[in-house]
Amino acid sequence: MFVLAGKMMAKVRKPKGVESTLDQMDLFGTPAPVAVNPPTPLRPRLPAEPAPADLDDAALLARLPDAPLSKALPLIAEVGRRRLGAAVPLLGLRLRRLAGYGLDGREPVAVLEALAAIGGPQATAIVAGLLGGVGLAGPVEVAALTAAVRLEVALDRKVLLRLLGTADAAARAAACRCVRQAEFPVIDALEKLRADPDRAVATGAVCALGRLGRPTVRADLAQLVTAAPTRETVAALASVMDHVGVDADSLVALRRAARHADLREVVLGALDGFDDAQATALAAKLRQQAVQADAA
Repeated sequence: MFVLAGKMMAKVRKPKGVESTLDQMDLFGTPAPVAVNPPTPLRPRLPAEPAPADLDDAALLARLPDAPLSKALPLIAEVGRRRLGAAVPLLGLRLRRLAGYGLDGREPVAVLEALAAIGGPQATAIVAGLLGGVGLAGPVEVAALTAAVRLEVALDRKVLLRLLGTADAAARAAACRCVRQAEFPVIDALEKLRADPDRAVATGAVCALGRLGRPTVRADLAQLVTAAPTRETVAALASVMDHVGVDADSLVALRRAARHADLREVVLGALDGFDDAQATALAAKLRQQAVQADAA
């Protein structure tokens, strides 16, 4: 009977974890000491980097060349905000580096916006060279064309014709704003774009032809100025009037555009530029109405 009990006790297994606990304890005395790891010392906090707006010009320029993307974007925006001419070659260097991997993403757009804000011959040359090459597409192409408009870049005729025919509607509309010279292949391309299914492209083509003084768009511009006047449409209509003469419909459109306070000075400046009695009389009347409105 005792033998059987012993065999049964031998078959009983200890609960998991009990063995290790028992091994560390003295059942007939005090528990065995348990090793305790020393606490890990706290790492000292590194001081936070100053924001780009808090850096002086020299420090800002020093960080710009090698900054990673996450830190480069605010630096690029800051040099553009300050219009730091010394940053232009550094921005050009970043563009050349990016060109090896393909010009897309946020950084080339940010660089082009900064170049447009800074301006100057070197920035103009960088944007012109970029548009003269190949491989631009999407938001980067539109950003380059927008920069070209602000910098008044004189694009080569072949480059301009290629951009006017690009598949991207936003790029076509921006390319229309880059037209500055009345060359017949470009004029023909703009005349075709007047029928573009994209409204922004069609409007851009009409305004471009207006800036060139083409009489074919005078009626279209008068309608645009009447329906939804902007500085661009007013300037384009004024340019046509300057080339082909003042007419009643255009004067009516300008008078209505002058009702918008932000366009009044643009309209008055256009009217003052015409050697025409009707335009002079309208300008005087608009100024008198403005004085009366301010007095009221």
